[in-house]
Amino acid sequence: MDPTDRFIELVNRPASEAHLDMMAALIGCAFDPAGDVGQVIVGLDRLADECAPSFDSIMMALFGSGRLRGNRGDYGDPANSYLHHVLATGLGIPITLGICAMEVGRRLEVPIVGIGLPGHFLVRCDDEYADPFHGGRRYAADELEPAWQRITGLTAPLDRRLLQPTHTRSILLRMLNNLKNTLVAMDEPQPLQVLARLRGAFPELAQERAEHARWLRHWN
Repeated sequence: MDPTDRFIELVNRPASEAHLDMMAALIGCAFDPAGDVGQVIVGLDRLADECAPSFDSIMMALFGSGRLRGNRGDYGDPANSYLHHVLATGLGIPITLGICAMEVGRRLEVPIVGIGLPGHFLVRCDDEYADPFHGGRRYAADELEPAWQRITGLTAPLDRRLLQPTHTRSILLRMLNNLKNTLVAMDEPQPLQVLARLRGAFPELAQERAEHARWLRHWN
């Protein structure tokens, strides 16, 4: 099945049928026909095979080693949001690198969760935080706010309510928000058509339908 169609079919099903690794892989493959969802799953399996079942081991093997890295040279490249591309090149943005950490953790029964802060995405295991984009750097709870302020340039206090785990649906929406920011500015018809279909699958984004039509009107 076409990746866009498969994503639309699955996104509103029960969470048990919409695994994060598959759904994130479908997003990338929807935009890039060269992507392969199955290869993403296999790639994450192989990464898990190289790690011991601990937070320390996963952070070191994936990020401390440089195997997966933040793409500081071209942060805005849409391919940073395509999981197959991240696994192939080793380059990504905070959320896709975080997904890799979470999914390797799931395979090893290490409870790594995503923490979607304003302007940045971290992971947490128990009471310790790590930053996949910056080499898996670790933060204790009392170090988190100054680190977040330094990374993002924000000065407001960190709302502690934002430290709750970010669930799969919110992660997918955040990925699509990142792509929206990039692709609308690029103004290319085929990616915008895919983006409109993926975002249109979310009932909570129904108010965007007129905006989707504006993206595409001058290309028809």
